[in-house]
Amino acid sequence: MNHARIATEALRFRLGTFSARVDSPPGLNADETGALLVACGDPGVDHALRMVGETWCQAGLTPDHIDHPWTAGEAARLRSVGGSALLDALDELVTGVTRCRFRS
Repeated sequence: MNHARIATEALRFRLGTFSARVDSPPGLNADETGALLVACGDPGVDHALRMVGETWCQAGLTPDHIDHPWTAGEAARLRSVGGSALLDALDELVTGVTRCRFRS
């Protein structure tokens, strides 16, 4: 399982909840950002990724698909099961980008 890809897909999912566009905003490369989040070793990011993984499993989704682009059905199921706690964890990934960029 590729943790950087999990972080990438989680970021894409969270950013997609802000608007109808699922693409990354200008200046944010989701692939590079996912790798940055995993490499920086930030405890908040690590906790958020664990929360995403646990919620994925609780939602009954196929574990080996978590690091691939998430389908609309997977995203809906994940959001339904994870609720606001999942969104908080995903927000931690978003804010973690800033912390990790300043560390590197």
